[in-house]
Amino acid sequence: MTPLTIQHPSTMVEPGALTRWNPSIKLMSLFVLSVSLLFVWEPVRPAVLWAVLLIVALTVGKVPPKWLVMAHIPFIAFGFGLFLVNVLTRSEDGVWIGAALAGRTLAIGVASILFLTSTAPVELMRSLNQNLKLPASITFAVLAGYQLLLGLPREWQTIRAAQLMRTGGVERSRNGKPKLTFKEAGRLVFTVLIVTLRRSERIATSLESRGFGLKPRTVYRPIRLRVTDVTLGVAVSALSIAYCWPWM
Repeated sequence: MTPLTIQHPSTMVEPGALTRWNPSIKLMSLFVLSVSLLFVWEPVRPAVLWAVLLIVALTVGKVPPKWLVMAHIPFIAFGFGLFLVNVLTRSEDGVWIGAALAGRTLAIGVASILFLTSTAPVELMRSLNQNLKLPASITFAVLAGYQLLLGLPREWQTIRAAQLMRTGGVERSRNGKPKLTFKEAGRLVFTVLIVTLRRSERIATSLESRGFGLKPRTVYRPIRLRVTDVTLGVAVSALSIAYCWPWM
């Protein structure tokens, strides 16, 4: 039987104040901030919040500036789409509403970047299981799926190399790399899918044999829910609600 191994990826930035913050409380604070921004219909407050979060990301969050710029690309594209749609479909306040929606997108985007770069997926799942009592059958299933996703690029390269060895890989493109025809790509995708399904079945069997989901269970290296974590979460949530209050 294949042993179950869960990779424990390091965070994308150096350890800091945000990495020590309890992942469950951090996720709940992000949710409160995102929901609070839904009640803001003017662009000034989201823009100010976006600028503040940028400063936090570069200082407290220790997010590399280059990575922060690259991570902004999908949020900028989505925000520009919202802005353009509102300008074209609204006659009077299209620019105002579009700018507000774009500002919301950028603010939530930076907050999400902060969360992702300061939270290891394994720590998040363990915290949801231990602190928020999410069933182990769910958390470990998510971790197993996450591990499968991490292994997809390696599987793709391995199977592609096997294809080239079988076919000879004679035909090459202008940059010198072997050409990937549409037919070969279809076979490659199908093979990767089959390999992934078989591996997921083995992982599911391994999870079941180890009794994940049964209670009670002991925990190795428990994630503590400290008073400072709750205090910071309440403070961030309260500030988010107060700042985004519609009648402010």
